[in-house]
Amino acid sequence: MIQGVGLNRQVAARLAAQRLAEWRQLGYDDWCAMLNDRELRQAVVDDGKLYNIVSYALNEGDGRVRLVVAVDDGGWSAMAPLTLVEIMRSDGTFLH
Repeated sequence: MIQGVGLNRQVAARLAAQRLAEWRQLGYDDWCAMLNDRELRQAVVDDGKLYNIVSYALNEGDGRVRLVVAVDDGGWSAMAPLTLVEIMRSDGTFLH
């Protein structure tokens, strides 16, 4: 279903940041376990829209893992979702 109003970017950013915060609590091995896998969550929040929250990890090489969280509302935003990214080194520290 295409929504006429468009993606509420504040809500989407909050959902993406919450998901990244969960992953920041995990270790490097957990991040590596996400490689070649995608996780889809859905959430209905205070604006009443259903949001899709997709998380996946990519091998960046040199022991780095990039975790991407993409959020859309099922409308046009699915073509260009709001995305946030974190990169973890093999020692468990994050690139900034």
